[in-house]
Amino acid sequence: MFIVMILIIIIEFTVIKAILFKIISLVLFLGALITGFYTYLINPGVTFKENENNQNGKNYYCHQCNFTYPKNEKTYQHCFACGVCAPDTDHHCGVFGKCIGHKNKVSFYLFPTFSIILLILCFVSILYHFIHEIGKKSENKDKSS
Repeated sequence: MFIVMILIIIIEFTVIKAILFKIISLVLFLGALITGFYTYLINPGVTFKENENNQNGKNYYCHQCNFTYPKNEKTYQHCFACGVCAPDTDHHCGVFGKCIGHKNKVSFYLFPTFSIILLILCFVSILYHFIHEIGKKSENKDKSS
């Protein structure tokens, strides 16, 4: 995905002369790059604790991973792909190869948002350039005849 985005930005930078498109594209690309790496590198909120006594039902005990987690406003879910429990687990992402949970959920949703906006902007700007060039060529043919 990053290779495709880099190739599109290289094409856009060589084709489009408007500096505003280049700046916006670069900001969107860096946003996608940073949020993608952040999502990949950050722990989704998994805590590795020793078992504690579950006194008065104040803790959450997972039978699959054999850990006790504090019961608070976050809900813990067991991920069978990772074999751990994470707070506010959304899903297990196959692209990043990890759970999307409490600490990396926002960056996970920002990554495709930046990427899609960047691809749309690049497509529109390249399409605009080609239509503009076709218009110039047809004007030159009209003038020469």
